[in-house]
Amino acid sequence: MHVHRTVVPGALLLDPSLPPPGHAGPTEPGGVPTGFRFRRRHRLDDGAVHGLHGNPTGPVLLGVSHGSGYAVVVDARPAAETFGRLAVALLDADTRQRLLVPPGCLYGAQAVGGRALVEVRSGARCPRGERIVVDPDDADLGLRWLRPRPKHVPGPARSWAGLCTRLGGPAGPRRDRVSIW
Repeated sequence: MHVHRTVVPGALLLDPSLPPPGHAGPTEPGGVPTGFRFRRRHRLDDGAVHGLHGNPTGPVLLGVSHGSGYAVVVDARPAAETFGRLAVALLDADTRQRLLVPPGCLYGAQAVGGRALVEVRSGARCPRGERIVVDPDDADLGLRWLRPRPKHVPGPARSWAGLCTRLGGPAGPRRDRVSIW
């Protein structure tokens, strides 16, 4: 399995179709690292978004098992120098690439090119009260999805500004430019 680093520290793009540099042996079957037991699947119509969610206590593995998805990771760790940084990638069922999202970061995926089946795996279930949730269409986030989405102002419980306040992060809109890895 080949691992690509991203501009969000700890967020990795895992490519099971390529062996690591200098390795000639087989890759892991299915492209799923061990330890990610719990699985949730979300069927999305073209242009629909799953997310933005975050697990503050453990990593999450995001993939697309049918169709294609435009995946985003937003660093929501207030102590990190990269707070608010955004990284994006196209995940496709044919390539079986997965996105490893570190604890405290937001993740989401938009179905592109038809229907998609987004698969989210984790090592342990995060209690509902501990989950981080932000509206993917929040104007303060300024996410540019591949399929146009409406911008609106969500309530404080699901807004970027509300999350910044709860976490003690810098207030104001997310300012980072998109970085593709």
